[in-house]
Amino acid sequence: MTLKSFGQIIVSFLKTFVFSVICFVFLFFLLWTFCYSLHIFYLFFLTLIVATVAYFKKKNRKFITITLFVGLSIFIISTPYNLKQYNLHAEAFQMQINNGYHLKFKQKCAIYGTLLIITVGDIVPFPEASIQNFYLLFPKKSKTRIFYDDAYLSAPDIQKMLNTKGKQLVAWNKWGERFNRNFRFAAAFDPCTIEITEEGNHKKSTLVTYFHYRKNYTTFNANHYLYGMFAFRIDEGLFWYLQHEGWLHPYNSVWIAKLDK
Repeated sequence: MTLKSFGQIIVSFLKTFVFSVICFVFLFFLLWTFCYSLHIFYLFFLTLIVATVAYFKKKNRKFITITLFVGLSIFIISTPYNLKQYNLHAEAFQMQINNGYHLKFKQKCAIYGTLLIITVGDIVPFPEASIQNFYLLFPKKSKTRIFYDDAYLSAPDIQKMLNTKGKQLVAWNKWGERFNRNFRFAAAFDPCTIEITEEGNHKKSTLVTYFHYRKNYTTFNANHYLYGMFAFRIDEGLFWYLQHEGWLHPYNSVWIAKLDK
């Protein structure tokens, strides 16, 4: 195999990978916007028709990729309008639950899709919250999951407790922490307990939180930027409803770390 042919294989693989990612993301948002009854769905559907016609007319993959990418780009550009409509529908879902009515399968899928978006979106800024959301999707008989990671030891409020043996309560005001280094961990572990014990030449830190969503609880995000153009609501009550319906599975989340004495 020559260097040139190897390079061609790599380029072909990357093109296929990018095409697959764009197709997956496009189809996901097509279904999600349909379930949430967002107007942008009709644009996605029209884009899909154009791409499908191009496929059967044997257009090259580049044309189809560009077509789908343009559809996703318009979706991003129209974010302020999409968020406004999303907020209205999320509020309507919450009111329906509060009034004692059950949601339809389509509406449940919309809420489930929202949690998937949050899980992926949190990977970089809030990795612990993302991990816990991911495992919320799967049932576990023991209802306990154990993680080994010491990142949470860098939270200022937790650092103050590392020299005190025994169990202590950590109760953050999650959204009140957004401008300091506690916020990343408050987003995942509010509230929690932390216990410091000795194990030979090291100390062991065990953080425990019951990871679940609360009934009829809503937070508003980004409503102070650009006069609310990008404001969006997260209705924990909708995820609580999916827990109640057996679509999501709360559990005790245990994070263990070792530290020097």
